[in-house]
Amino acid sequence: MSISRRTFVQALGLTLLTPFAVRTLASNTSPVYADFLSGATPEGLTVDQQGQVFDLSVASGDPSETGVILWTHINPASYVQGQSLFVQVASDDAFNQVIFSAEVLAENISAERDYTINMDIEGHLSAGNRYYYRFIYGDVISRTGRCFTLANGELDNIKMAVVTCQDYTTGFYNAYNHIANEDIQFVIHLGDFIYEYAKYEGFESQVVHPMNLPSGEKVAMDLADYRYIYQAYRKDPNLQRAMENHTFIITWDDHETADNAYWDYDRDTLGVPHHPYTTDDRFGNNPENLRQLRRDAQKAWIEYVPARVQVNEDASHAFEYLSLYRSFKFGDLLDLYMTDSRTYRTKEPCKDGSAWQNFWCTDYENKSQTMLGHEQRDWLINGLTTSNAKWKVWGNQTLLAQLAGTVAGIELVYANYDAWDGYQWEREKIMSAVKDNNVSNFVVLTGDLHTSITSYLKVDYGNVNNWDYSNLVGVELMTPAISSPNLQDTVNQNIDVGSVFKAMLNGGVQVNNPHIKDFNSAIHGYALLEFNKNELFWTVYNIDKKTDNPDTTKKVYKKFHYEPVDMWLTEQS
Repeated sequence: MSISRRTFVQALGLTLLTPFAVRTLASNTSPVYADFLSGATPEGLTVDQQGQVFDLSVASGDPSETGVILWTHINPASYVQGQSLFVQVASDDAFNQVIFSAEVLAENISAERDYTINMDIEGHLSAGNRYYYRFIYGDVISRTGRCFTLANGELDNIKMAVVTCQDYTTGFYNAYNHIANEDIQFVIHLGDFIYEYAKYEGFESQVVHPMNLPSGEKVAMDLADYRYIYQAYRKDPNLQRAMENHTFIITWDDHETADNAYWDYDRDTLGVPHHPYTTDDRFGNNPENLRQLRRDAQKAWIEYVPARVQVNEDASHAFEYLSLYRSFKFGDLLDLYMTDSRTYRTKEPCKDGSAWQNFWCTDYENKSQTMLGHEQRDWLINGLTTSNAKWKVWGNQTLLAQLAGTVAGIELVYANYDAWDGYQWEREKIMSAVKDNNVSNFVVLTGDLHTSITSYLKVDYGNVNNWDYSNLVGVELMTPAISSPNLQDTVNQNIDVGSVFKAMLNGGVQVNNPHIKDFNSAIHGYALLEFNKNELFWTVYNIDKKTDNPDTTKKVYKKFHYEPVDMWLTEQS
């Protein structure tokens, strides 16, 4: 039996990407619908355990004190024109205490949004609580999701997972099965939720999830390709379980568009140095193709990621169409600032000359080099320097600390100009603002490098003294990749050379960069981060990604403890 929309009466202003017309469920209705309102499952409805209708399951994201984004997708094969979608939110998993119910009108479910639903239920929940939700479409009920709102007022403790870099073609999502079982509320995702590759370049022989993009190309060329990739990733049962159980806070990095993406300000278009639109003579490096590629990447991200972001459908420019940097307040304990380091960034420096010219290049020092753009940079600095929270946390994409070959603290060569070493003036400006304004308890969370790193943050990395508190700013914690190839994979093509290689690599990095406490690019997995009033705990887990075994052993790689009072990172046994 289907639920008729004639039983729904009161208009409600919810938003789904852009405002949708939805209606709350009426309480003065027939006994069958009264049962539905109270949480009982009306006769004839079945739960979609196999994902035939809700083929990508459900998810939640971007919590506030009184709401959250709820997400789902209707299988196009199960789409019925003129049929509405319904949602229930309850305080219990049996749905005996329904808090909120609503209808998404049929005209808002269509191919235009690729049958995705992003519903913002802001203002309908209470702070610091856990809720359960489900969708109903025709005679079918989705699997139940669990979501959380942000606390307000005093908060003593919070624990969350931190993840990044989940190429699906070269690895299995065993880590997400373990994340699904963690006793946490939130997952912070630092980018590279998808990779634009049909096969990860350089690892074609190790593909475990092959993809055939609609365009027939090796990388995403248009909206259809991006949608195809998101659907492939979101079909993974381990990722689905993690997104069903926890509320995600997600930003993006380059691979949601293309490798090493930036903005070409000279031509006012997307810059993607390795993409066919740039390199292939068939496309002639046409700026219109590149602008459309950015728009397609943005649209697909909005459709498939549960996030409360600013979207202007009437805007033609990428900067005005989507703004996704945003902040979250976890009571009085923590303020989190999630930035976007790809939309506004300038071109990576020191790449256009010969090897000899690039060795002597110092363009990374130029004031014109920006990772964030001035508006976002000012927003971040203002947030960090005016925050009253105990902890100030920056969700950042690429390595902030220096990673270089050095002699006595003098940098000879930088490992990666696509990271903050290529944007040093802006990095120093942000770090100086934090130091000059006495911002305490500053923590940066980072992804991108497919490596586990813990590091001290400094204003001046030429000062190798880790005990000089006048130069220390805070700590940077980088989580390893969920599945994307790391340095050991790259060097050894997945042949484990053992502890000697790892020790040499770690030791060499630390000798050249004494601010780095630990470096390991031979593991995959995720990290758990726990804050209380006076300290944090950072635990990195090593999870095998090479075999399809969700129950593979969860190994603790290392645990770190940090007390801002003495600004000292210590490794725990």
